[in-house]
Parts: sequence; C-alpha cells; structure tokens
Amino acid sequence: MNEFSSIEKVRDIFKSVGAQIVSNDFFIAYKDMRKNTGMVGGMDYPYDAIIINFSDEGLNFLYLKQDGVVFKQNLSKMHVDKSSYEFISMDDIENITIKNFALLNNKTKKIIIKTKNKKTHYLYANLNEQMIPYHNVSFEKFINKYSR
Repeated sequence: MNEFSSIEKVRDIFKSVGAQIVSNDFFIAYKDMRKNTGMVGGMDYPYDAIIINFSDEGLNFLYLKQDGVVFKQNLSKMHVDKSSYEFISMDDIENITIKNFALLNNKTKKIIIKTKNKKTHYLYANLNEQMIPYHNVSFEKFINKYSR
C-alpha cells in the first residue's frame, strides 16, 4: 500500500505507464464481489480494487491486487499492477451511476460504470479512507459530478 499512499506517488505511477494526467483527482474503489464473482468475473475484472483518475476526458484506471485468496478486501495488503493501465474516454462511457451501497449505509457508495462495449464495472467506495488522504476530497468531487 505504501506505493500509492500519497497523491505524488500515485501521479508518478500513472505517469510511468504513459497516462495523460489532466486532473489531480484520484480515489480508490473496490470491486463489488457480489456482482463480479466466479471464473468469468475473475477474468473480466482481474482486480480487487482500482485507483481511478477522472477528468472531463475520461477515466484512467490502475488495478490493485491483493495476493492470495481474497475473502475480504484489505487496502493495506494491496499492490498496484502497473501492467493493468486502462483509459476509458467519456465517449466510450454509456453511463456512471452512484448511489448508496445499502439502504442504511450512507458511508459507502455503489458505483456502476457501464461502457458502450457492454463491460460494466460494479464497484463501491468508502466516503472516508483514512489511510489514503487524497481519496476523500477527490471522491466527493466524483460523487458531485455523477450523482443524480
């Protein structure tokens, strides 16, 4: 986790894979294991969480993986898969939906990113990530931009 613990480190990682960083807005989102399970979910969505950099141009993704069998995602045990860089332009995004993760849980948000090529990322993110100081402000901006 130390490799993505500060915004400077995250910017450097994204730059090292050739990402065009337009904004300083980065946050962490976890894979919703209830939606993406089994062999197909593991192959189509080979991550435990992702670091997202968002801007008006699109979304930059880097996958975070946790070694071993994952029963519960633990951010402190995750590492960046630098070979996983992905950019989705806003032209390729069908829609982004953000809502409460559960009826009585307003500290976690469900994020659904649907692309025009029929791939759907089912994610969730905590409003407050104490170990990742850059997350809180950036995720709030993302919510304000894409919430209905």
